[in-house]
Parts: sequence; C-alpha cells; structure tokens
Amino acid sequence: MSFDQNHIATVSGYAGKAVRYSFYVAGTVAFALIAIGAVRVSSFFGQPSSVSTKASFQIASSDLARLPPATSSAKFNGGWQEVLQYGRIYDRDTDFTMVVNMPANPGTPVVRDYSSEMSSLRPLLRSTSYMGAATYYDLQTRFGPVRAASFQANSDGQIKLCVSYLSRFDTDAVYLKGWLCEASGARPNFHALACLLDRVTVKGVLPTAAAQNFFEERMKRPGRCSAEPVSQTTDTRPPRPPRRL
Repeated sequence: MSFDQNHIATVSGYAGKAVRYSFYVAGTVAFALIAIGAVRVSSFFGQPSSVSTKASFQIASSDLARLPPATSSAKFNGGWQEVLQYGRIYDRDTDFTMVVNMPANPGTPVVRDYSSEMSSLRPLLRSTSYMGAATYYDLQTRFGPVRAASFQANSDGQIKLCVSYLSRFDTDAVYLKGWLCEASGARPNFHALACLLDRVTVKGVLPTAAAQNFFEERMKRPGRCSAEPVSQTTDTRPPRPPRRL
C-alpha cells in the first residue's frame, strides 16, 4: 500500500496544532480555577466595605478599665470583625486584645487551625517579632472552651511574655482570638485570661442573629473560669508481641 507523503505531513501538522491548542485551553482553565479559588480564600480578609469605631463588646474588669481602650469594627465579604484592645503591645503595661469574628454564613462549619489563626494576628502586632512556645492550656469559660498558648513578643527590644488564645465554642456563629501580655517581665496567668474572657458582655446589637442569640444565652450562665495544661494521651500498655502470619 502506498502512502502520500504530503497527505501524511498535512495530517501531522493538524495533529500538532490540535495538541498545542489543547494545552493552551487546559492552562487557561487551570489558571481560571486557581484565580477563583484565591478570590474565595481571600474574600473574608480583603478590603472591608465599611469601617467604624462602634463597640459591641466590653469586658467588666477593673484590671483593664485603667488601660486606654481602642475599638474598631469592619464588614468584609465573609462577615464582620470587631477588635477590642486595652493597652498597647509596645507599652510596658498590660496589653489585652480580643478579635471577634462573626461569619456571614454561620451555618457553614469550619475547622480552625491554631497556627493559621495566630498568623492572621500579625498585622495587629505591628512590627513586633513573635516567638512561639510549646506551653498550651485548655481554658473553660461560660461561653465554652478556649485553647491558649504562651509566646514572647519583642517590640523594639522590649520583650513581653504573652498568651495567645482561640475559642473552641460549640457554634459556627462566632469565634474569638487574641492575646494577653502582662507588664514587661511578668508572666501571664492562664487562669486570669480565662476569667477575663468569662466577663465578656454584649452592649449592642450584633450583625447576625445567630451571634446575638449565642451570647445572650451564654451570658445568662453563671461565671466559670479555669485553666489546665493540655494533656497528652498515651498508651501505657506494654507492647504486644507481633502476630504470627
């Protein structure tokens, strides 16, 4: 059987173009999917659509009342965020910061990673360097459990011992995170942090009914605050001999 060399060359040329264009199309689609994913991931932390100094939360504590307060609230695509701060990270005195996040879709369950949530606090820590530690505590409050960990903050050569925290409340409507730094050189007390969080109260109308209902219900509970080191479970049984095949 004889073959036409020109016909074969033409078919090969078409095949090469088809393969090349298919790669172009695949690359375009992949880039579009990555862009869409990036927009979804950064939607909550993008530019806020509105910012105010409205304060919906307060903490009934004489230890914090003497410190200069600062409050800011903002609306993002993914929900609302309010920052309540007593004192400043660069001062020698106590500094307490609480960030309240209220997702716009509270019915969507999300698993929050401690390291990731603490990394998102870096802009609030300004130019402070962060050195984490391996000391973790489980706190109990009337709102629910909270995980806390010690760390050191270095602000222009001034080292402060601090404790960061992330709530583990039994709700997707709201979660808290932030830190407590005592006066320069003093070590924060995990139990004191738990009692501060236990005194959080709402003094305004929250942007979501789910968050409002959660706080109103939990604030009716009696105060409770405690702290204990995170316990690691280990298998103390002797090792079993290998099974015979």
